[in-house]
Amino acid sequence: MKFDEMFEQRSLVASKLKDCIRDLGYTKVSFAAKADISRPTLDKLLSGSIDNKSSFDRHLQKILKLLDMTVEELMLYHLAPTKNVTATVFSQNAPIDHEMSDTAKKQYNLLLDVIDLCAIYY
Repeated sequence: MKFDEMFEQRSLVASKLKDCIRDLGYTKVSFAAKADISRPTLDKLLSGSIDNKSSFDRHLQKILKLLDMTVEELMLYHLAPTKNVTATVFSQNAPIDHEMSDTAKKQYNLLLDVIDLCAIYY
């Protein structure tokens, strides 16, 4: 498929981009920042609702450059097989000497209990 034909297929492009971004582990915010496009523009691209061809072309070129993909590679992209992987997410923005209050510890432990219950039932 030629780059010029991509605008006519923007809903398919949107679907492929969503899959690719998700598989690479980006959030919309982080991907938009890395691709140097605004978050609202990325939302329009991912919903297939962008209606300006020159804007679509310009932003898609930035995205393809970031992903190091050609148009053909993007259009042939398939979802990565899902695996049962446990991911750990943490924040490093707390001060080094920060300690949780007793109330926060109780709430955190309660949250862990809820997560354990969800793991049992789902």
